[in-house]
Amino acid sequence: MGKQFTEKAIAAAKPKNVRYYLREGRGFALQVLPSGAKAFVYLFELNKSKGYVLLGHYPDCSLANARIAYNDAYKLVKNGIDPRDQKKADTEELRKKTEEIDITTDVVEPYTFTSLMDDGIPVGFIPSTVEQLVAVYYVLYSKENHGIETRKNFLYAAKSGIIPSIGKMLITEVRRKDAITLIQGIASRAPGQSGNVLKAGRQIFEYALQREWIENQPFLQITKAVPKARTNVCERVLDDSEVLQAWTSISKSPSSDSVKRALKMILVTAQRSGEISQMHSDQINDRWWTIPAIVAKNKREHRVYLTDTALSLIGNRKGYIFPSDKGSNGHVAVNTLAQAINRGYLSDEIVKLVGTRKIKARKEPYFGMTPWSPHDLRRTARTNMPRVGVSDEHAEEVLNHTKPGIIGVYNKYRYDKEKEIALIAWEKFLLTLLNPVVQKEGSSA
Repeated sequence: MGKQFTEKAIAAAKPKNVRYYLREGRGFALQVLPSGAKAFVYLFELNKSKGYVLLGHYPDCSLANARIAYNDAYKLVKNGIDPRDQKKADTEELRKKTEEIDITTDVVEPYTFTSLMDDGIPVGFIPSTVEQLVAVYYVLYSKENHGIETRKNFLYAAKSGIIPSIGKMLITEVRRKDAITLIQGIASRAPGQSGNVLKAGRQIFEYALQREWIENQPFLQITKAVPKARTNVCERVLDDSEVLQAWTSISKSPSSDSVKRALKMILVTAQRSGEISQMHSDQINDRWWTIPAIVAKNKREHRVYLTDTALSLIGNRKGYIFPSDKGSNGHVAVNTLAQAINRGYLSDEIVKLVGTRKIKARKEPYFGMTPWSPHDLRRTARTNMPRVGVSDEHAEEVLNHTKPGIIGVYNKYRYDKEKEIALIAWEKFLLTLLNPVVQKEGSSA
């Protein structure tokens, strides 16, 4: 009997030159391939014959879900049933149901993504196509478990990338090569978006796998085949000179007033871009901004102290603090904030020669800096707080990070006074980096 698996131990398992297994006991094991791919498996013996059944690929299949699948398979073996035969039976049943749906489509209008989103998911409905799976996942899972911005990002990735390409395919027929072709095509023209589409693909097919509607996860380990789609680790922190360069470049950019102020507000308050974009005058009382639970990423209401710089960015506006005429929300979109950075601009006076024509060489991504994002402004503020005497505990409260473990269960103190002190200290240091730029902007904010 091996040691009981933990998430930490599973994540720490390193590949070797050959495939090997980590065993917990009673056949529950982790398979590690030379490529680094990991999968939970059940190694069993039935009728004096050894067998093997795949429980799920890690990390898409969590340890908790793998245990559930293992227990189900273990019970089958105890009852003299080969779990592989059970899977075949389930697959055949799903195939028959799919055939029934195909026959039904000849008589009635087929279910589409649009119809399922508009009319709802019928009771007991099993999706047969990818676009149906997208709708089922969104309505039955994402709406119940994800915040507004997460749902928006998922829908955008699904509607712009997944549905147009493989939406009409049967979920049982989508293979890894189809997923690679899809992500590779998007990565060639929009590497950043390819990562979002890949994430959406993994989510819907992992959901289908857990519901036992499919046997394979086609979006697993795609980044090994399409490195451009790999999600960058969030580690970027702007140094002192970059903070000044970013603030100055934002001010000089052709972006809207709302976009400029919202980007600066992220740095000043250290809050999430999705929460700042939805900032409303009804949420502000004197020097405190209350982020509603429905808006907060972690679904926890959060109070933010507003320093003088923050108040100058807000002004006397009513309604959304960062309004936008584009879209139906009435406020600036998170994607717009990101685009404002990766479409930074130089002066109109700079020109370059293209053939025999002189054109304005205005476009320079990220304002001429190493790539960065709105979230990096939040991380920059957090990283600098210890420099001004703010403890990690108080800094984490400023960012509205949930406390881990038992502390989070019992410590419900919300640290308002400590957050006020922390943000005032951060503002004082920030102004030393920005001086005298902010002084010149103060009267016009």
